[in-house]
Amino acid sequence: MRDEKPRGVLKLVSEKPGPSHDPGPIVAHETMCSSAELDPLVRLVAANASLMKRFRETVGCNDEARVRAVIDEVRSYAIRIDPNLTYAEGAKLALLLADYR
Repeated sequence: MRDEKPRGVLKLVSEKPGPSHDPGPIVAHETMCSSAELDPLVRLVAANASLMKRFRETVGCNDEARVRAVIDEVRSYAIRIDPNLTYAEGAKLALLLADYR
């Protein structure tokens, strides 16, 4: 005869929404600054001659890691000027710098 073990129900809690869970809260997204709103910051970043020299030398090269690093450097510099700049706005600022003369 087999030893009978007590049976029960194991309930696992998951953070993922599913049929038995409520969906997660809706997160409000802030709108990104327009190009016109970023223009004053673009001018301030463009005034940094050494950063712009590295930026111009890097943009268009085939070294993805190098391009990413210089864009991160531009973003970090811009955030020092305007701490409210978001990550996405920093990328947009780098695109605007590419067209800046």
